[in-house]
Amino acid sequence: MVPLNQALYLQPNLDRLRLAVLEQNRPGSVEGLLAHHVLKDEPQIAIDWQVACTRAWVDAEFKPTNLDQVAALGYHMWAHSPSPFAPKLLDGLDRVRERDAFKGEHLSLARNPTRLLGIVLGSLALGEAASETLAWCRSVLEKMEKRGEADFDPLVRYVFFRAMGTEVQIVFGSHASLYELAFRDWVMRHQMHRNEPSLQQLQDDRRKILYETATDLRFESASQAAFIWSSATSILFHALGDASLQARDVAAVLRNFEGAMKRWRWDGEGLQKPIRWEVRQEREVQDILWLILRSYFPDVVDEDTLPKLGHSTYRADFGIARLKLIIEAKFATSRDDFKKIEKEIQEDCIPYLRDLRYESLIVFIYDDSASVQEHDTTRQALLEMPGVVDVVIVSRPSQLAAKMAARLKSGP
Repeated sequence: MVPLNQALYLQPNLDRLRLAVLEQNRPGSVEGLLAHHVLKDEPQIAIDWQVACTRAWVDAEFKPTNLDQVAALGYHMWAHSPSPFAPKLLDGLDRVRERDAFKGEHLSLARNPTRLLGIVLGSLALGEAASETLAWCRSVLEKMEKRGEADFDPLVRYVFFRAMGTEVQIVFGSHASLYELAFRDWVMRHQMHRNEPSLQQLQDDRRKILYETATDLRFESASQAAFIWSSATSILFHALGDASLQARDVAAVLRNFEGAMKRWRWDGEGLQKPIRWEVRQEREVQDILWLILRSYFPDVVDEDTLPKLGHSTYRADFGIARLKLIIEAKFATSRDDFKKIEKEIQEDCIPYLRDLRYESLIVFIYDDSASVQEHDTTRQALLEMPGVVDVVIVSRPSQLAAKMAARLKSGP
């Protein structure tokens, strides 16, 4: 967990980042518009944005031959579509295609992903009317890839994502700059990445972002400042959430299981091809729990292997390391299974909590038999076991056929 007192050391540099963004917070600023694009969905960052391309700015400043202004209007259209400025943007995009994107080397459009992103976003906002420009942008990106010129700035990969739908490949290394660390954190938080990092990689990156923001803050533009500001602020608020989150919050989420099963698909006989999501074994309950837990707790670990105890190897169903918590799922086919479950949990508690990463256990029982008369007895028995902090028992929804009943119906 990130120490919360780091916020005190970070504040002066967070103010520097804010100032860098505010300096570009004016109508038609390409850097300001990209900063807005990065920060607009951040609830913890409040800015009175003034970057929109107003009627006064368009009438006084906009020229369809000016690449910066066309890119600026592209960002504006992406954020404020539909817009009365669509014809002007379309005129500007048509002129962009007349350019050599690689002419001018370091001053070329191919070497300026901030501008290129504005052109791509504007083309996407206009849809079919700008399809030729979007195709032109894609061809530029393909040439950049072939020439080995697509990785000089991480923002290029985001342009690929917008133009082609290519998810960003996250590459972890020890030499990433603060801007690169912040960019990939932003990409992952917005679910634009292809590969899933490990929890350790995420934690290491977040520590580096906070440390470098506090001790060695470097950025070259308002947009880079926006990426760093976004990530550092998100990490701090994540740490605050971790500090208040407890095992009982996980149990509260799991108690919504029965209510959520109202929409579980089990079509009647009247349909030609009825869809029925069967829940017949523990593994299927684990699958449902994974969907629930992963939605709330992104660092939940599935089937975490624990250290061996003697000749035996143990594997917890789910683990949330930051809470030092294990969630164990059980499936009861009949009322007789409850006694067996009590014994299994009692036997598993010692090896589970012997792992120093974990200190507590929540037991989740799916009762396929709806033997509600057994629930309280089992719950109280399990709560008396060392390390068990909560027990959640849910019954099979009535629309699902019980496993035992289905077995009897189908015969031996």
